Amino acid sequence: MKKLFLTLICFTCSTLIKAQVETYSNYPFNGYSYNAVVVKIDSETVKKFDILQNDNGILHDAFLTNLFNSDSSFFLINACISDTTCKPVGYFAKDAQEIQPANLNDGTGNFFLKPNGALLFTQDDVILCESSQISNYQNVRLGIQSGPMLLNNGSINPQFNQNSQNKNIRCGVGIFTNSKNEKFLAFGISNYPVSFYDFAVFFDKKFKCTNALCLESGECKMYFPYQSNLGGGELSGYICNYLYFKL
Repeated sequence: MKKLFLTLICFTCSTLIKAQVETYSNYPFNGYSYNAVVVKIDSETVKKFDILQNDNGILHDAFLTNLFNSDSSFFLINACISDTTCKPVGYFAKDAQEIQPANLNDGTGNFFLKPNGALLFTQDDVILCESSQISNYQNVRLGIQSGPMLLNNGSINPQFNQNSQNKNIRCGVGIFTNSKNEKFLAFGISNYPVSFYDFAVFFDKKFKCTNALCLESGECKMYFPYQSNLGGGELSGYICNYLYFKL
């Protein structure tokens, strides 16, 4: 396992103590391997998240290249499930504006595998909740709804089959607190096709997440410095929306 503590200054002992981001490259777990980025959530880091909308339909590698022209240190991952017109299927908020309301309907596909959930950013906190709870939170600065929930209140989604052969490259996010009651977001992507159950176990056992959400299956991508083009192989299309964190 290769662990990197990322900072913008240098890799000194004092800087490591203050580091807010930890990355895992090719982390072996239960016969698979994953890449992960863990961000400590506080009043400083929560403001560094944003959603980048790929309005021009630029392919992933070109999108990264364009971003490099103005930004050299960042983390990216799929934000949410979108339809064929690149419109988010579920709740979507940006710059404190609700662009798309919560979608609590039934349907087919991964998004509608209940319970599904949402990742919400306020000015000073992050919430990962089941979709029916979205309306409980006010002053949402950023918000995305996706599905299915991998973990809900510490339990693996009961819809998942431990022996399922429905395997795909998957990317997701989980939330956990440590013994000091400090909050963290863990973002992960599988390097090989995994079932929903196996992906949920990764967030459960590796990071002890209470809640975790699948962001996308199939055409998943993650980027962080010192690694590139992580996950998913070649894209048949492009990513409509990215969750972005400024390192």
